Amino acid sequence: MPELPEVQTITSDLNKYLKNAVIKSVEIEKGYKLFELAPKRLKLFKFSLGKVKAQPNNEFFIKKVLDQRIVSVSRIAKNISFELANDFHILIHLAMTGQLLLRKPEHPKDKFQRVVITFNKNGCYHLRFCDMRMFGKMVLISKKDLSKFMEKYGYDALNVDLTPEIFLKALKSKRTAVKNALLDQKKISGIGNIYATDALFLSGIHPEVSTKSLDLKKAEILLNNIRLVLNEGIKNRGSTLNDKMYVDVFGKPGNHQNYFRVYGKKTCAVCKNSVQFKKINGRGTYFCLICQPFA
Repeated sequence: MPELPEVQTITSDLNKYLKNAVIKSVEIEKGYKLFELAPKRLKLFKFSLGKVKAQPNNEFFIKKVLDQRIVSVSRIAKNISFELANDFHILIHLAMTGQLLLRKPEHPKDKFQRVVITFNKNGCYHLRFCDMRMFGKMVLISKKDLSKFMEKYGYDALNVDLTPEIFLKALKSKRTAVKNALLDQKKISGIGNIYATDALFLSGIHPEVSTKSLDLKKAEILLNNIRLVLNEGIKNRGSTLNDKMYVDVFGKPGNHQNYFRVYGKKTCAVCKNSVQFKKINGRGTYFCLICQPFA
């Protein structure tokens, strides 16, 4: 699943190319349903955008976005938000297999193409939302409801206002393994499995250590390493794993998989001992017992 660096890479490119572009048409694959979120349905809007139990309304979506200007494209945790001039927002979560591809109209149809939005800016472009397993979501919400949605998230991991003190308090508010707390978007948003794994390794913290055992010094080290690996991931335009599902808006893979610290490794780069693998709360986790002692 795309994490903060992958979503930020896509968001930055889309904002560069589509800011101030005007939506000229929307084509939705037959049978594929988009959702307009009424306020009373907002509480059912999951962080993963997996099941949105609002009434399907493709016509409403098309009516509200047609001929609208894109004010900006921004990232909210692992979501991509298109702000429209009419104060509605197109909110996209890519989930496991979603892709957003920027194409010229003459480009051949992409695999698993679900939605095609045509933009007019310095020529004509398609934004194609492709999703093999259809776990991703593209929804339309109002500005007011977007604010409510954002309140469900904790501080963004790259937010400069997130201090070590606030970070430690957020982690300690949940009595669990530190790896689980890092992935809880209600506590700190944007961190995913790969980058949490590498940040814990760099910090010398075992992923199953209790959040209650952390002190301010360890929290500061961990926060700094989280930001380090996230910024490296952005610089390297994200991580593309063996499934090849993550690509940028031009269909190109990321490069950060070549710079993983411990994720996916068999041997520790520091002590040369074997890297351990364990599923923690269902997420594959790599760690070194020598460099990350359980203490």
